[in-house]
Amino acid sequence: MWNLCYQECKHDCSQAKKVREFQAVYGPEKAINYYTQNSFLYRLINRAFRLEDTDRIFQFGCYLADLHEQLKNLANKQRNTDRQYSKTFYRGKRFSADVIQKFQDNEHHLITMNGLFSTTEDFNVSTAFAGIEGHHNGYHRVIFEINVNEAAANLMRPYANVRDVAAIQDENEVLFFMGSVWKIQSITEYDNNVWYIVLDSCTDYDPELITYIEETRRDCSYLTLGNILRELGDYVNAKNSYMRMLEDIKDRKLPNEIRGLVYFEMGELADHQGIYMEALEYYEEALKWIGTTGRHYVSVPSSPRPLFAHRTGASELHILNNKGRAYLRDGKYELASEHFERALKNQGSDVELATVYNNYGLLEFQRGNLKKADEYFVKAVQFARNDACLSEFQRNLDTVRSHINED
Repeated sequence: MWNLCYQECKHDCSQAKKVREFQAVYGPEKAINYYTQNSFLYRLINRAFRLEDTDRIFQFGCYLADLHEQLKNLANKQRNTDRQYSKTFYRGKRFSADVIQKFQDNEHHLITMNGLFSTTEDFNVSTAFAGIEGHHNGYHRVIFEINVNEAAANLMRPYANVRDVAAIQDENEVLFFMGSVWKIQSITEYDNNVWYIVLDSCTDYDPELITYIEETRRDCSYLTLGNILRELGDYVNAKNSYMRMLEDIKDRKLPNEIRGLVYFEMGELADHQGIYMEALEYYEEALKWIGTTGRHYVSVPSSPRPLFAHRTGASELHILNNKGRAYLRDGKYELASEHFERALKNQGSDVELATVYNNYGLLEFQRGNLKKADEYFVKAVQFARNDACLSEFQRNLDTVRSHINED
């Protein structure tokens, strides 16, 4: 573990010095304290979990074992003195509208967090972490309410209040070990773009959890890795992961829908890089494999929005919208219009339809058809309602109307 830390910090003398200091005084009883510091160790471990880098996670195995043991001992001690089985914790964070859309798509479903999950008993601390401004640089404030019912949920993984051993003690932090599973009970938007998400703990013997675990085992690891690398901006390795996933599909004889989803994600990658013709080729390939069998889930205007595929599949509406978006960004308006029209003929959720109408409005705005753009933006706002994208679509509508008033 320490060799890996040295390698990561070798070009930063101050960080390398900290590694040596940590190594000299480290003991198993300090595992939680080290993790709660804003240090190289915290960053390296969380990056390994985020990238699902099993090699690096393995190198941190001894440290994670120490952390697990200390957390388990703390949990047992606190359980002996605190007989309250139902507890509520909080977490504050900022997320983009796209991430919030994913939470909405998975409402009433199960999720698990990569890595350790940090919460607090103090609601005010969570609001501080979420930030003061409701909307900043495209990110929204999110407050999580995390409900744990030990009487109903047999939790295998330890969690504990780490205030007495943490590096920062005034945050009243409660730390959950990796692999905890939650059910998204509700997601609600309040004033000023503040979102409130309620998570409930799940029993390890919940039939829905068993189904979830089975689905996770069938998940496509290279596909997941490619998506993470794409979000981190590592486009070359993201594409390599997608290509390896296509090979894996052939070897393991996985369903055609997964092949279609890989091509869909490759189209997203090329689209994001501005390689529109390549993106269109991948979208067309995705359409061949998915077709109509894909699953559906329920100053100037901003850029056209893509639709993100659900974890288990993309739909024809997703692909047609993204093809239209690529044609729009490549200046091929007639083809963009054709694909938006085709997308609107498919079934989809209100948010999906709102996104297509918004993109159609952007097309007509660029064409100079302001009244037609206004018509589509109105529909986008109507369908978006309380979704995270509503504020963006409303701004587009306001912008177009300001241009109409000037004329």
